[in-house]
Amino acid sequence: MNRIDLEIGQTVLLELEDECLLGKVSHVASDRSFIRLSDVRDTSTKKNYGVQTYYNSEIRCVQVVASDYRPKLEASCRSDGGVVRSKQLTLDNLNSTLEQISNYVFIHQTDAKYHDTVRFLKQQHHFGIAMESIELGRHSKTSSLLTIATLDSIYIFDIKWMKITDDLRDLLGNDRYRRVLYNGRLVSDTLLHKFGVPLGKCFDLMVAHIAISKTAERPVENTVSLQQCVQSYLQLPDKFFDMTIDFNVRPLNDAAKREAAKNAVFLLPLQDLFVHEIMLEPFYQSCVRYSQSLSGNADYINSLADLRNKGPEAVEAIEPARLGINVELTNVTERGPTTERVSE
Repeated sequence: MNRIDLEIGQTVLLELEDECLLGKVSHVASDRSFIRLSDVRDTSTKKNYGVQTYYNSEIRCVQVVASDYRPKLEASCRSDGGVVRSKQLTLDNLNSTLEQISNYVFIHQTDAKYHDTVRFLKQQHHFGIAMESIELGRHSKTSSLLTIATLDSIYIFDIKWMKITDDLRDLLGNDRYRRVLYNGRLVSDTLLHKFGVPLGKCFDLMVAHIAISKTAERPVENTVSLQQCVQSYLQLPDKFFDMTIDFNVRPLNDAAKREAAKNAVFLLPLQDLFVHEIMLEPFYQSCVRYSQSLSGNADYINSLADLRNKGPEAVEAIEPARLGINVELTNVTERGPTTERVSE
């Protein structure tokens, strides 16, 4: 069991060899040899096991998800330094995210499972993509995994063995699909120079994160890891990500597959947060003001209707709110092929 301070009343995520459980701490042995949890639930099957005792030898990892100490919880939900926190991945719906991670589909050959998956993905128009072992782009020793995440499913393709098939090439390059990724610079370089696959139009979360941070005048590096970005916006347990995983080892173990799923499961929720809660927030506010410009004048309209007995004319007398919307387009200056940084 990893070293972590546990207190009675905390809700913890317990990772065993073959299952992932949520429960509330009711007792911790003084020598940390075992812990007792109440209201234990399997994150995949939703089955409730009641009160259970788990020994150190059978626990692979334990993470604190929430505490009964209310002031601490409320403080953790506030925005830090103006950062907007997503409401999608709080404790209330963390279960569904963990279930999605646990229910990944792993594909290492073009069999019936592969064809069923491709058939399903080609019916989608919006998904996230992530790749493992591409830290050096085209110069990476080998590319290990390609993960595609929809709103409720995760598919992991072992491209170390099966390479990039024509079906995957279409999913990655055809602009009929709306793709979301993180740090597309490395993904695009790897796909083009190692597999000959030109990457189509994508929404890059790292570019969005940096642009949002600079607009809010928050300090930000020119390169930020996916894990750092996720932890900035989503309320997740500490050490949720395991940065020690080696994705190049074969056969690939379950821990590596789950970690690949984690690296893709947050792409669509993050895009939704960036677009609808941050980037388009001024636009939504303008829409609200416009929609209320008539309904907010009920007394005036009613008085005119009473005097003139001409309701339609009274409604027409209220002018719509003026829409002074300035749309700013952020252009990334193109630089030479040897450039290592995006110009500010």
